[in-house]
Amino acid sequence: MDIALLRKSLVQTIDAARREAAERRVRADEAAKSYERFLEETATPVFRAMAAALRGEGQLFDVSTPSGGVRLGPERNREDGIELSLDPTTDPPQPIVRVVRSRGSRVVQHERPVAGPMRLEALTEDHVAAMLLDELRPWLER
Repeated sequence: MDIALLRKSLVQTIDAARREAAERRVRADEAAKSYERFLEETATPVFRAMAAALRGEGQLFDVSTPSGGVRLGPERNREDGIELSLDPTTDPPQPIVRVVRSRGSRVVQHERPVAGPMRLEALTEDHVAAMLLDELRPWLER
């Protein structure tokens, strides 16, 4: 094996990895800005509207806004809920829904994207509302 060729390949790989990491950081920064707008203008108002509609139907749910997210949960069990946050592990980062439901001592948790593999900029109020309606079903069956 030619050490000079190996070293040249290594240097090229290092340069490419650094370039890709810089590009990924730029995409992550852009996604974080888009997510903040989405959270403020789309997701939080839909979560609040859903809580109001649930309250009108006798279902007591509260909305909270933890840093970088929004959460809808039943008043009687503060551990349960549907929380929207930005998943920084994907490229580019995507909004993800974390759902926690407990029934007795059994706790069920899962995560999923709001509306499949969709760009953040394409998500609408309808996508958020549909996700909430889908995830609320187990609470509404009780």
